[in-house]
Amino acid sequence: MNFGLAIGIRVVLPNPHQGDISRDLLARILRQAGISREEWEEL
Repeated sequence: MNFGLAIGIRVVLPNPHQGDISRDLLARILRQAGISREEWEEL
């Protein structure tokens, strides 16, 4: 998965399973990238 965000951050999520990622994993990735839940939900 590749997400280009309007705030100039590109986050690449390798997902060899080709399925959904867990909410917990997404939350950890967003936190590490400094992206708030509100910013994510606006995309």
